[in-house]
Amino acid sequence: MAHPDFYAVLGVPKNATDEEIKKAYRKLARKYHPDLNPGNAESEAKFKEITAAHDVLSDSEKRRNYDQFGDPSGLQPGVHPGSSGQSQSFDFGNMFGEFFSGGERHRPGPVKGESLSHTVRIPFKDAFSGTKVTLNLHRTETCKTCHGSGESSGPKSTCSTCGGRGHFEQGSGFFKSRQACPDCGGAGKKAPACPACEGRGRNPKHETVTVGIPAGVEDGMKLRVGGKGEAGRRGGGPGDFFLEVEVDADPRFERRGPNLYLRLPISFSEAALGAKVEIPTPESTTTIKVPPGTQSGAKLRLKGRGMPIPKSDQRGDLFAEIHVVTPHIADERSKELLRELGELNDGAIRLKSWSS
Repeated sequence: MAHPDFYAVLGVPKNATDEEIKKAYRKLARKYHPDLNPGNAESEAKFKEITAAHDVLSDSEKRRNYDQFGDPSGLQPGVHPGSSGQSQSFDFGNMFGEFFSGGERHRPGPVKGESLSHTVRIPFKDAFSGTKVTLNLHRTETCKTCHGSGESSGPKSTCSTCGGRGHFEQGSGFFKSRQACPDCGGAGKKAPACPACEGRGRNPKHETVTVGIPAGVEDGMKLRVGGKGEAGRRGGGPGDFFLEVEVDADPRFERRGPNLYLRLPISFSEAALGAKVEIPTPESTTTIKVPPGTQSGAKLRLKGRGMPIPKSDQRGDLFAEIHVVTPHIADERSKELLRELGELNDGAIRLKSWSS
């Protein structure tokens, strides 16, 4: 039986370079791989065909024999890969894993250390002015003896966990896959554990860290301290430390970003005639002018009297929201005065409100 045209199967010319053959194979493998086409017998057959072609054309000796005799070395006469004349086993899952990883056995590269986090609660006044907190961190640092490798300087021997293979196989059939050995990291060999860290590559460390909390910090804000997390592995850098700040509320103010809102009760006469009223601010008190005829719900703005804006020299605003308080009248003299006032002013209130 004649062998198929492996060059035509991969769609490359007979003078194709190794890189061109590899590129064509990868493109077709992505398209026809059984894991991506479950239950599709046609795709499975096509995948076997392109795998057989790649197996021959990617091997210089097999390719040379194929080009000269039409029969790569090691195959029985009249039988070609993927034909019914010879039973072949294809480890699709294993091949797929090596296909994207390059099929090389290697030890994983550097891994950055894990991040650490902590929550601190501060009063409103500290959020306004800024403060510092000192914390005791329990973290790890890179082992100074093995520099994070976890291994001693002695000779490496075959990994007993994986038997030197560097991996473990999981599943079966189309779903077979490889997992790197956790002990040797896929290298297949392993040196004795570092005695200083017992193979961990890092050691415990207790450290005191002072974190500056900026003025104007908001509730829930996270502050990052670089390099104060867990130590990295295999030469990777340390993780970071994140401090989440919770801010106690102030009963006087409602905060909306850098702006503060204050509920300001005023009397009927202050609203009608206008007045100067003393109000609180985050740092002290100030006087605000209430214009005559001010209605409930009006907002009076004090520019730049709100919260500081972090990383700037600016501040938000303070808004005083007016609430006119209706008095509870008990004495007859006050009632008489209000009746006189009503006779002079109340008649036109609804008429003006409803007129178009």
